[in-house]
Amino acid sequence: MKKISILIPVYNTEKYINRCVMSLVRQSIGAGELEIILINDVSVDNSLEYLYAWEKEFPESICVINLTENVKQGAARNIALQYATGEYIAYLDSDDWLVPDALKLLYEKAKETDAEITAYLSKDVSVEEQEARGDAILLDNDIESGLDDEYLEIRDITDRIVLFFGGKSQRGCWDKMYKRDFVIKHDLKYTEGVFDEESRFTIPALMNVRSYYLMNKYLHRYSDNPMGTCSNLSQKQEHIHDNEITWMQLYDIFKKEGSLKNEPELTEAVFVLNYFNRSLINNHVCGLKYDADGIRHLQKTTKRLFPHYRDNPILINMRSCPYMEKLLNVSVDEGSVESFYAALMEWERVVGNGV
Repeated sequence: MKKISILIPVYNTEKYINRCVMSLVRQSIGAGELEIILINDVSVDNSLEYLYAWEKEFPESICVINLTENVKQGAARNIALQYATGEYIAYLDSDDWLVPDALKLLYEKAKETDAEITAYLSKDVSVEEQEARGDAILLDNDIESGLDDEYLEIRDITDRIVLFFGGKSQRGCWDKMYKRDFVIKHDLKYTEGVFDEESRFTIPALMNVRSYYLMNKYLHRYSDNPMGTCSNLSQKQEHIHDNEITWMQLYDIFKKEGSLKNEPELTEAVFVLNYFNRSLINNHVCGLKYDADGIRHLQKTTKRLFPHYRDNPILINMRSCPYMEKLLNVSVDEGSVESFYAALMEWERVVGNGV
């Protein structure tokens, strides 16, 4: 069994994919310990040619899956997961990369602590810096943050609130390594057919994890790519509801798994903030705006599912609460959409880019 499976959806990233894969085959843990699954989502550039070249060079470590229909990242990751056999699973976007010692450090710490999820930090790298440094950027092994690592044993609701709201985690999938048995046990999957797919995987993972290790080291490099998902979203108004779709699927999962009943205040807070807050703010950041009907739908759905959110102590104690309260209850028609978004910008300055 390979130590780690790394799952990478690829769509039109010929400019970046070689750097991404090179950062993996040169890992100090050794390429032979890795299972690198590259899933080509019907790229129309030269990405597939590069993937096959890597597979030919590292046939024992690299597997290329070539899809015949574009399914977007969520479905691509779900398909790739079916092929994964490693002891642990990690996700990487095809324009990002890992520092040379990342997987060795993660694997050793995961084995030492028996953590179901081992999280780590990411550092943004501008396109200008990427172009200036070229492949030499892969030699950057600056990982120290000045913060101590943290181990969280989730024993009760208080521990889980700290995990969600104490700065220990975020909703992305690519800054964490997971035990594959844990992923299978909890049937973790991504939303399919949307751009905002990760929460359906990561939120149930955080709801169920019992042992969580945060390695406060910058092991991941995030490519600040202007042609990434946000740029694509800004051209596609029909995807404005993607976050809503994901969170309504999560609401059904919460009901099925019992978290609505067993941890009601935490589940309510997580849903209200991410369904209402994230739908508005992250779309706005990407240049997408709801019309009056769309805003009223968000308001009504939130209050229909959680009519007593005002009594939630988690929400009450958040600095964003007054802004959320205002936006959830203000009357909106076509003539007041702009004033609604002016108020949203105040909220955005307080809470940042989503939850």
